[in-house]
Amino acid sequence: MQSSSFLSLLTFSLILFSAQEYSFSKPLKKIIIDSTNNVSLSDRHYYLSIPSAYNKKQVQMLKEFIQQRFKPKMQSDIQAFGEILSWVNSRWDHDGSMSPANMSSMEILEAAEQGRNFSCNEYANVFTDIMHSLGFVCRTIGVATSDIAYGGMGVSHSLCEAWSNDLNKWILIDPQFGLLIKQGNQYVNFAELQVLLSKKLDKSIQFEHFDTRKKTTKEREQLRTEYLEFIKQYNAYIMFNARLSGKDILHVLPLGSYPQFLTSQGGNTRPLIFLSTINDAYFSLNRTHMLFDFNIPSGDAGSVAAIDSNLTQELFMERMAETASIPDFTISFSNNMPWFSHYEMRFNEDDSWKKISGNTMKLLLRNGKNTIEVRSINQAGIAGPITFMKVRYQ
Repeated sequence: MQSSSFLSLLTFSLILFSAQEYSFSKPLKKIIIDSTNNVSLSDRHYYLSIPSAYNKKQVQMLKEFIQQRFKPKMQSDIQAFGEILSWVNSRWDHDGSMSPANMSSMEILEAAEQGRNFSCNEYANVFTDIMHSLGFVCRTIGVATSDIAYGGMGVSHSLCEAWSNDLNKWILIDPQFGLLIKQGNQYVNFAELQVLLSKKLDKSIQFEHFDTRKKTTKEREQLRTEYLEFIKQYNAYIMFNARLSGKDILHVLPLGSYPQFLTSQGGNTRPLIFLSTINDAYFSLNRTHMLFDFNIPSGDAGSVAAIDSNLTQELFMERMAETASIPDFTISFSNNMPWFSHYEMRFNEDDSWKKISGNTMKLLLRNGKNTIEVRSINQAGIAGPITFMKVRYQ
């Protein structure tokens, strides 16, 4: 009788122990991404018509030439763009005469200092080249009427679009008129401007003036009226230079349903590639991508099932905590930044950016919330947009 009571007590104790052990088993900790902008990168920067290397002699000569005359403040993209724009706009007066095709931007600026004037094309090309010399990506764009193929004089206009790392977008700059253009607080590119004009939203369009010759409110209001009427007519095509397999080509984005063409004002054109979507023309630049590899092997449904042929859904869910992934990573970085130099990383909102040696690093997430930020730096010291990931481990 005593022996039977002892066995019953022992059995009850074992059951109780097992229940206690199960109730205090290892908790399941999850890796959860709360928000991120870590997306695949466009490779269209390879086609940009920009200097192949930042340290090219002509690029550095132009940079030295510019810095002997003025030094733009670089606290923000818009501040730098505005100061460069104001300086270029004041170099000469527009008179429609174009320079020889082989005349460099530095030669144009030297000629302007001797009193020579130039056209919108030189304003745009000089501004673009100066931007490149200071480490910014910019492109001269031609905008055209529907008569580009066989129209006469005045069927096109040259201006610029610059890539803003701060705003993560292309923005419109017209060096001839000394203008940055906005809708409310948002800077616009040329395609966005034409959408506003086509919808008759002229009143929502605002100008930032960098033509120092237009000083009074009346002069600037008159410029606004004249410019909007002027730019409305170039509503058919956007064109910008590109390089493909070592050949100079022209990318053309029709604005709406305008047809393709092969001639320009009755003459030959460069080889043309017609783009089909806005995104083909307005791709992102200077971005960074993070690729995560787990350093510690872990189980999944397939590997656990291979070991236990009797595995059920319920049993697998119970065991998941024992095989769940640990957030111990090797992160590989890639970028689409011209003139790339190195990566910088900031972890858990530490104020200091740390230079990464190479293109990989190991990272172990802490318990709770984590913020991972990375950016690319070019050879001029310009930082690209931040790629971030907010991750919880709990």
